[in-house]
Amino acid sequence: MAPRPLLLLTTLSLALPAAGVLLLSTYLDNYPLSASKSRTIKTSSSLSPTSSTSASLKIINPRAYPQNSSTNSRLIILSKSEVRNLTDEEILARFLGGFFGGWVFIPEKGIISLFRVFGRPMIAVGFTGVAMNGRQILSPSAIEREKLPEKGTVLLGGNFMVLDAQLKGRGKEDEGWEGEGGESFVEVGFGDDRKGFAGMHRFEVLRLSDSTDGKGEEVGGENGEEDKEGGVQLWYSSVSCNPRENKLPFPKWVFGFHEFYAQCLFRDGVREVLRI
Repeated sequence: MAPRPLLLLTTLSLALPAAGVLLLSTYLDNYPLSASKSRTIKTSSSLSPTSSTSASLKIINPRAYPQNSSTNSRLIILSKSEVRNLTDEEILARFLGGFFGGWVFIPEKGIISLFRVFGRPMIAVGFTGVAMNGRQILSPSAIEREKLPEKGTVLLGGNFMVLDAQLKGRGKEDEGWEGEGGESFVEVGFGDDRKGFAGMHRFEVLRLSDSTDGKGEEVGGENGEEDKEGGVQLWYSSVSCNPRENKLPFPKWVFGFHEFYAQCLFRDGVREVLRI
């Protein structure tokens, strides 16, 4: 029989990680979104249809090697009552602030801050032929809730950059719900196409004018009939690549973790959109 202290230590070494995983799973199941809302998130290993044709893909991955990229996306449909009178720009700005300003991003933000102490970014962002506009946003809390950063703006100490943005849909001056057709989006790049790692986050909003999700499928949600009055489809696509070689920039298991990380970041972004 093992000595009691050793037995206790062994038991704790097995029980504490299991308890931690259980607590974390329970926490993530109910925060920052309710479990019922989280279950409406749809995920995919490919980009959204509009992301697949984005001009920014040629910026981050100019050689377009066939086996050097990892992609994933997720979407959620928010009802008209959930997005209230927010414009496309306000939805995207709030999502961007929540994505980089939620609790999930805190460890990465801490590492970025540590690198800033030494006067350098964690992974310096930069792309061939893409000019920075001289504007910088150092902290997620400095991202406005009503207005998107302009194209060329550097985010979080030189680690990210706004590659492109487009706004459609209803503006403040419009009285009706529907506006100009098509999606509104903002694309945030990271890494460097001249090095071994680069990528892009694309956040997009598509207005739904009837009771479908944009693919002919009926929308259902937590608010009953009100969900059938139209709302928005909020989509987040992410791509990471090795711009210099025809291989992934990191081992496959890293991207498995990243999908979980991206899901958590997405939920933080959605929470900020829903927050009044």
